[in-house]
Amino acid sequence: MNSLSIKKVDEKVIEKIVNDNKQFLSSSNNDKVKYFFKLPNKLVINIYNTNTILLQGEHISEFINKYDLKIIEKQSKEIKLNKNLQLPNIGCDEVGVGDFFGPLITCCAYVEKEFEEKWPELLSKITDSKKINDRDILTLFEQIKDKVIWEVYILENSKYNRAYDLYKNTHKLKAICHNQGLKRIFRNNENLKNSTVIMDQFVNEKSYYNYLTDQEIVIKDIYFETKAESKYISVACASIIARYHFLKEIERLEKEYGVKLPLGANNHVKEVVNKYKKEMPENVIKFTKMHFNSKI
Repeated sequence: MNSLSIKKVDEKVIEKIVNDNKQFLSSSNNDKVKYFFKLPNKLVINIYNTNTILLQGEHISEFINKYDLKIIEKQSKEIKLNKNLQLPNIGCDEVGVGDFFGPLITCCAYVEKEFEEKWPELLSKITDSKKINDRDILTLFEQIKDKVIWEVYILENSKYNRAYDLYKNTHKLKAICHNQGLKRIFRNNENLKNSTVIMDQFVNEKSYYNYLTDQEIVIKDIYFETKAESKYISVACASIIARYHFLKEIERLEKEYGVKLPLGANNHVKEVVNKYKKEMPENVIKFTKMHFNSKI
């Protein structure tokens, strides 16, 4: 469900909202809610004793415009931007690292300066993809995909397994994939070449560049920060876009090989991995990260 919270709403505005919608007034079990409305257009309005209004459902933007509501906090609780790295910038993140099944996918996403002002309702829903359920990831991607500039790099399982056999280091694989994705976004969008790049840190800066010494072209001047996906809008967008493509790849692999591919690396997943290793020895390498320890 879409939702947006507006704090410190003027009493006169609240009075107008109440008068305009009094026929839709309902009771609430929350004693902190002063007024509770269920509108026929599937919009739910909670007006709290603190003069905070929580909107849930559909047509939130129309309601905000109708009553000229001012969104003081444009950022969700999860997105607290570093003041030295304001938009616009490019965020980088990866998915598939801890899953037995499916590829390794990196994404870099450029978010423009005006993003917060143009889509405050969408901003309130953007956070680290690990904190969003898969159904909402699919919906969020559709809302984000045309509002940011992005590239994904997919290291399919067969190539992943060959690369791991060569390097024996997953951090190196992640570094290579991120570098490939950044090369793509700059090659396809020359106007972005001077953009600040933020990466969710999985190794320190020195190690990252050491992993890329054998690469012909290396994108440098990257800002590394841990848990960046919960601090920067661009990294959170990259996280969501990467997760979307990971889910779609899992779906494709299941259909192509007639298998079920549970996510993660728990004992249930290990049982499935071992089953496929016995039953499908030739194909299992095409949808499984073979270096993972499947011993239960």
